[in-house]
Amino acid sequence: MNTSITSEGRLGLPPPLRVRPDMTAAWLDVDEDFDTAAERLVRAHEQDGSANDLPVLNVGAWGVKAEDGEFALAPLARHHPPYRLRANGFANLMNRLSAPVEFVRDRLPEPVQLAILNVLLSESSFGATLRLRNDEVTAVVSDRYAPLDPIELVDTVRGALVRQGALSEVRVRAVATGLVDALRLVFPSHRAAVKVGDLTEVGIDLSSSSFARSAIHVRSLLWRLVCTNGMRAANKRASFSFRHVGDSDRLKASIDEAIPSCLLEAKGVLDQWRQAVSVNIENLAERIDQMRELTLGEREVVKTEVASEAGVKELPPATDLYTLVNGVTAAARQAEPARRLEIESVAGEVLRRHVLS
Repeated sequence: MNTSITSEGRLGLPPPLRVRPDMTAAWLDVDEDFDTAAERLVRAHEQDGSANDLPVLNVGAWGVKAEDGEFALAPLARHHPPYRLRANGFANLMNRLSAPVEFVRDRLPEPVQLAILNVLLSESSFGATLRLRNDEVTAVVSDRYAPLDPIELVDTVRGALVRQGALSEVRVRAVATGLVDALRLVFPSHRAAVKVGDLTEVGIDLSSSSFARSAIHVRSLLWRLVCTNGMRAANKRASFSFRHVGDSDRLKASIDEAIPSCLLEAKGVLDQWRQAVSVNIENLAERIDQMRELTLGEREVVKTEVASEAGVKELPPATDLYTLVNGVTAAARQAEPARRLEIESVAGEVLRRHVLS
């Protein structure tokens, strides 16, 4: 067992093993046709590494070892090389073993980490699938997991757009890649000036994950052109989710059905958006503080953005609903991609609560 000397000169234990980094999250605002955006999403994943799925019939026949100071998962029979664990893959494995992720990863020295994990693995007998990128474990999923990876996802969406006769019209206004991917589609033929010179287009958000971090979501969207802010609709009829379980063909068929439904509902949300201009919101600071879906820091950003939308330096005591919602969507732009989508959904819920359909 390796040891090290602490700063006080006492004999100490080795530091914790490290995990490999996950695919880098990126959000890119664009204005391009669907095929160009689809290629952008697929290429980002190709640059993350060669993808492969490895079925594991019994995790009890595997163990964890150290590889250059990093966690690696390896079969006891040595019929596969050790596969280093990325952060998400490590978290998946810990959750399957009912072990506290952060404590094992960050607080325990290497020998204790290895001892605990190998005991837990030896006492387990479940099957799993390792989702690999360049021989690194990016996710550990159950044998019920139904993948719909980037190429299949964009092909499915493209087919749905063709059947809607919308492929030549649709514009992609954002591409997010990483643990959660997203495509933001807008339809310029469906737009309205909510205020003079302030155009909003209807659209659809599609998000998914190749790393078991998200179900497939298809949701109606409003896209404000003047500031390129998005608001995700909160109406149940305007949002569909499909878990990555069962059969991939079921997921493809579900997306194909959800896209026209979401586009239809987005037009109704646009009608609500027009009403937001005439809805007054008083006790503005208190209303923002009551947005418990946001962190304290995010609420402060919303206050700053609402003041900016209102054209004043300090948060006013009251404003219209249109300005409040735009402040929330503006704050979302400062968050990482997956969180941005969540905050934009909060904006949609704020609109829903104050405007009758």
